[in-house]
Amino acid sequence: MAAAFVCIALLALALCLRFSYWEHCTVFSLMGGTLALALFLAARKKLMTARAIVESAVICIEPAVICGQGQAAKEEEGLREDFGIYVSCFGILLGTKLIKFNQDGIWLRAVEIGADSISFGYGASGEELQTIRLLYSRPDENTLAGVMESFRKETGVMPSLTGQQKRDKQ
Repeated sequence: MAAAFVCIALLALALCLRFSYWEHCTVFSLMGGTLALALFLAARKKLMTARAIVESAVICIEPAVICGQGQAAKEEEGLREDFGIYVSCFGILLGTKLIKFNQDGIWLRAVEIGADSISFGYGASGEELQTIRLLYSRPDENTLAGVMESFRKETGVMPSLTGQQKRDKQ
């Protein structure tokens, strides 16, 4: 938004002062403003998708906390990074990476819940299936039933359980 306002201010300045080359300033200001607006709208769409994923998360995983060594490093805020994984029926948010499905022509096609991981198969119709596997310890039976029902109800995909015999023997 700030870039768009700067472009508008430059355009107004060029029109008011009537430089000898004001036509060029006008064209470049309009091009810059259009580019800034397009970038803003793309970032806003990504933010709205990320917000929808977090607000409707079916599974939340806190996989890691990365921080520097020693007491001095722990005090530095810049060296510590917490990131989480949020999984919803709209997609997956991995820190700042966004994987969308069930929107923009990309559909969730398969969910497999293993003893130590959960896999999602997604992709556009007629294209090759892409798969992402997340480390995820299988929850208790009630929570697992709720997760499976959420995916079935929201996406129409019934999650399959894999590695059931291995978990029962342990």
